[in-house]
Amino acid sequence: MIFNHNLRAQDPVFSQYYLSPLQLNPGLAGLTEDPRVTANYRNQYPGFNNAYRTYALSYDQFFPHRNFGIGLWLLSDDAGDGILKTVKGAGIFSYRLQLNDHLFAKMGAEAGIVQSTLNWNKLLFGDQIDDILGTMSPGGIPFPTEETAPDKNNVIYPDLGIGGVLYGETVYAGIGIRHLNTPSPEFLAKNSDLTPGIPMRWTLHGGASWRVLRQLFNRYTKVTMSPSFIFVSQGNFNQFNGGIVMDAESFSFGLQYRISSGQSEAVIGSIGLRTSRLRLGYSYDATVSGFEGTGGTHEIGLVYLFDNGDRESRYNDCLQIFR
Repeated sequence: MIFNHNLRAQDPVFSQYYLSPLQLNPGLAGLTEDPRVTANYRNQYPGFNNAYRTYALSYDQFFPHRNFGIGLWLLSDDAGDGILKTVKGAGIFSYRLQLNDHLFAKMGAEAGIVQSTLNWNKLLFGDQIDDILGTMSPGGIPFPTEETAPDKNNVIYPDLGIGGVLYGETVYAGIGIRHLNTPSPEFLAKNSDLTPGIPMRWTLHGGASWRVLRQLFNRYTKVTMSPSFIFVSQGNFNQFNGGIVMDAESFSFGLQYRISSGQSEAVIGSIGLRTSRLRLGYSYDATVSGFEGTGGTHEIGLVYLFDNGDRESRYNDCLQIFR
């Protein structure tokens, strides 16, 4: 009551957002004419006993004869080492418009179901802490609490989103909006009319791509340079990531800088491998905000394309970073 602290939070955001395009923008569903599967894992701040772990799995595909794409994705988020778990499943329908010979627009709509689970037994309250014994009785049993458990430990609610991307041969820009219905996942029935619900998440992103020949490893190599950025705003929280990814045929290297709510937060380095069908990437977020003991953030992304290897000649646009 004496000190007033404001807490700000947002949905999970992958550092390698180009390896999880469906989580970035529903309009990016269906970028390949063959089925594409992605898998992502993010371990944020492992120095704090697995503070945040996020898993994602998706499938999407474009049908050129009908000019539409579909996508399915599943996300699981574990906060506080199992205290709060959130699972979301969603389906996406996207449609592509050709505006002229070199300019396209893709729009997507998303509908999903979310389940949030609270593990009440993992919470620790002040009346469970003894000045001498700590949290355990001499018999090895945790001290009980007089706090009242919530009305329910599971809540299920619908979640809606939309998005769009405008792109050409070298430049693209997009916008995605999630939580259009501002759902209210309340565990306490008495609070259901007191909170405004989950605020809408706005994502602006853009970038470019061009190919050059560079002499690497004593031979000329085709190199693709892809600068990009994302800006995410949700409630009072905002985040900006900006950087560049360089693809040198089978290898990729990336460097980004992240700013959270106006404060420098992390430098992100990434490396990756690519074949005609498989793409694998690893990134590490080095905390630069002065927040000590985080252990940084580790992230792994995998993309598998059920393709015959002709994608380079099939797609003449700037969205290769997402394929």
